[in-house]
Parts: sequence; structure tokens; C-alpha cells
Amino acid sequence: MAREPARRRRAPDERDSAQPSRRRSPERVPVNETTLGEAALRYLERYDAPREKLVRHLERWIRKRGEPGDPVRARPLIEALVARYTASGILDENRLAEVSLGRLRARGASRLAIRAKLAARGVEAAAIDRALERETIEEPEAELEAARALARRRRLGPHRPESERAEHRRRDFAALARAGFSFDIVRRVLGEEEGEGEF
Repeated sequence: MAREPARRRRAPDERDSAQPSRRRSPERVPVNETTLGEAALRYLERYDAPREKLVRHLERWIRKRGEPGDPVRARPLIEALVARYTASGILDENRLAEVSLGRLRARGASRLAIRAKLAARGVEAAAIDRALERETIEEPEAELEAARALARRRRLGPHRPESERAEHRRRDFAALARAGFSFDIVRRVLGEEEGEGEF
């Protein structure tokens, strides 16, 4: 039986270069209106964030980059920056709520799930309410369409092979109900007429 070739041992300098280098701690910078504004714009270029999330990001940035007393001294600077960005439209909770609502609906999110997810992201409750109210007026069937989208995505109810639908009916009903959809919406999505079948 042929022997396997011995593995070549790496030289110490090869081993050292193969290991990931340690992260350096970030450079200290003066915390002022200019540096805070630059940090905020860099963040907003990458993320469409609500005010609360931007404030938290800037506070973390100051703790990493600033001097020990900077978080307290910088609070008025952060408040002024957020007020300026809100007035100019760079930060817009209403726009953020509406865009997020559209994305979540496309993935099959219910009103309950949307409210919880946006609140967890730090979007203001009033902006969430306005977005949902506008949707109710402009798209009265949005909740039903979202439930259908979720059923399609997860292959529930009418998206299962016909031979499996009766067997999985209760499970599919429970999955849609857990996602926050009402009894009536779930029944319509699963193709149940009122009074037909038991769940």
C-alpha cells in the first residue's frame, strides 16, 4: 500500500503570516460638528436609518473614537445635527416607514409584524401609523395580498400539491396566523369558504 506523502511543515514566518492580524483600535479624533457630520453621512450613505438609530450609531462612534468626556459634551451636537438633517429631509421617518412597509409587504408581512419590526428598528410610532393609514386608503387589499405572498413564498395552502393540502391544512393555517394575519384573511388565502371545514 502506497504511503501518503508527508505534509510539509510551514516555517515559523509562514505560520505567522497565515494568522489573521489583530485589529488595531481606532484612531482618536476630535469630536466636533465636522467630524460628527462626516460620521453621520458615511452611515446614512450605507443605511436608510431612523433618527433613533443614527443617534445610537453616533454615540457608539464617539465612545470608540473620542475622549472619555466626549459622549456627554457631544450630546447637544448630536441633537443639533439630527434636527438639521430632519429639516433638510436627509432624515425622513415618514419616507423610511413607507419604503420599509412596501418591502415588508412584498415579503408577506402582516400589519402586526410590520409594526413590530419597524418599532424594533427605531422608527417612530407616528410615522408607522401614518404609513399604514395611507396604505389602508390606497391599497385596501394589502393585508390579503401580503398573506398570499407569504403563502406563495412558503408554499402553503394552494401552493402545495393538491394531494397534500388537506393533510397540511391545520399547519398552514397556524403558520399564517402566527405571522399575524386574521382568521378571515387566512381562510381566504387557503381557499376556505365561511363554515367550510374545521381548523
